[in-house]
Amino acid sequence: MSGTKLVKRLREHDWLAALIELVIVAVGILLALQVSNWNQDRVDRNRGERYAQRLHAELVSDGATMDEAMRFWRQVTGYGEAAMDNSEHGKLVDGSSWKTVLAYFQASQLFPFELEDTAFLEMRDSGELALVADETLRKRSADYYHMSGSGLRADLLRHRPEYRQQIRGLTPWPVQEYIWTHCFRQGAGVSQTLLDCESPITDSEATAILDGYHKADSLLANLRVWMSTLRVSEIVVTGMRRDALALADDFAKTQGDEGPAAASTSK
Repeated sequence: MSGTKLVKRLREHDWLAALIELVIVAVGILLALQVSNWNQDRVDRNRGERYAQRLHAELVSDGATMDEAMRFWRQVTGYGEAAMDNSEHGKLVDGSSWKTVLAYFQASQLFPFELEDTAFLEMRDSGELALVADETLRKRSADYYHMSGSGLRADLLRHRPEYRQQIRGLTPWPVQEYIWTHCFRQGAGVSQTLLDCESPITDSEATAILDGYHKADSLLANLRVWMSTLRVSEIVVTGMRRDALALADDFAKTQGDEGPAAASTSK
């Protein structure tokens, strides 16, 4: 062993040999440290790449979820505009009292969704955000997840429309049951679709429900507020989608041309 030899040289006052042994020991220690550092760098780099792949996938998923939300909101807005037209001008949807009742009810629908942040929170909570080597990319990611998860944008998207509560209190329960069964479809994942459907009630019954809507205090005002909220939400989510897909593209670039996330995601 080099340490034993070094002690022997010192006892024998063989200074040159002792110096050589000391150099050998020092070089051995330095090489061992360097190899350890190389191994740790490789482990960190691999972990960083895996996180980048996960972040890329979650951001692309966010983009798809936001597309679905905006599609649904536009459908709800269409019903809301028809309901406002009836309330303000007495116009029936396609001349039908039932279709107008349906418009009022469908205008109250929500599309609750949560953006995916598992990978980012895992990195943050374990103190591993530094695995994202690009400081600018790291900062943009932190800003995106803060604003989307607990910031102003997230609060705006937690919809709690007064109109929803009011219209459901005014709509007879058998009619609501029918709408959920025949005029609404839950698809895969977060997908929802609002459907046209035949009337379960007579025209006079539908007209009576509309009369109740017209007499309700603040129903029209609450509907306007809700439609305005949806419009602002669409503007906000359009910006969030842009940010998400830009980040996804940049995380894909960190994988190089061979990585599974290398394809561009922006549209």
